[in-house]
Amino acid sequence: MSRRLPSSWLPRHWYLPRHLRHPLARYRLAPSAAAALAAAGAAALAGCGSAAAPGAGISAATSATASASASATASASGTARPGGTPSRPATGVSSCTASGLRVRLDTAAAGVAAGSYFVPLEFTNISGQACELAGYPAVALAMGLSGAQVGARAATDHAIPAAPVVLAPGGIAHAWLQVLSTANYPASKCHPVTAAGLRITVPGTASASYVAHPVPACRAVIRGSEMLTVHPVQQGRARRGTA
Repeated sequence: MSRRLPSSWLPRHWYLPRHLRHPLARYRLAPSAAAALAAAGAAALAGCGSAAAPGAGISAATSATASASASATASASGTARPGGTPSRPATGVSSCTASGLRVRLDTAAAGVAAGSYFVPLEFTNISGQACELAGYPAVALAMGLSGAQVGARAATDHAIPAAPVVLAPGGIAHAWLQVLSTANYPASKCHPVTAAGLRITVPGTASASYVAHPVPACRAVIRGSEMLTVHPVQQGRARRGTA
């Protein structure tokens, strides 16, 4: 389900039915769980529409550039993995850099579904020249610009194929981020904490942008369950209900 959220897109307490409160609960763990969540989401979405997210609703969270080390290998198609060294751009346009992008959370397009929160990461080209984004941003919760990381880095969702996106000056792209509710896990295993924000590494670069935004999270890394899952970069501004 995806419905409009209040100004705080991550409620402090999110109710989840008792039979879904399991340490390994996630939105795609097992066929039985996936089928149940899909049925619930389909029924809810029948009454919900998708609407363009108003620009005025974009989070006013600030973005800063920080040095962050990351490593990954580029795929054979030329698409870089999160935080990896960029391969030759597929379009012939130079890869976007962290300093040439403004990174924000588009909270107006955020929604919830079966114990998860969905919010798009929005990338705006401020470099003055066209550039290319391809693949998945690397995302992690953190206690500040240079603070400790909270939990594990986001997993990647390959349900939607990654494709190069060319941004003209002022152009916008987005990547959906799914955050599991801490209510899915016993406090003794989760060790709940509120992260101060997100460190986001643009695909194909080694520099991270920091977006200050409080996020309820688990300090502990829970084996077999990802608190964060990121989708590939897509063209344009996100629309509610399209995650």
